[in-house]
Amino acid sequence: LNLMKFRNEDGEFDTTSFRYACRLMIIAMEIIVGNSSYPREEIEVNSHLFRPLGLGYANLGSLLMVMGIPPRVNIE
Repeated sequence: LNLMKFRNEDGEFDTTSFRYACRLMIIAMEIIVGNSSYPREEIEVNSHLFRPLGLGYANLGSLLMVMGIPPRVNIE
């Protein structure tokens, strides 16, 4: 998910839309796992038991920069 696409017109992060997109993507991935065919029965059973699903995100650095959130650096 491109985090920059979840900025409102005022520049704030739209958590409601982000949560909705995450939920929608997980539901879509559940449908794919449920309807997929697998080369071996063991792989199918593991895919249904453990649900190897995950989402990624892009542009975290860009989002932090445009929101003015500096990196935390500990210099001793």
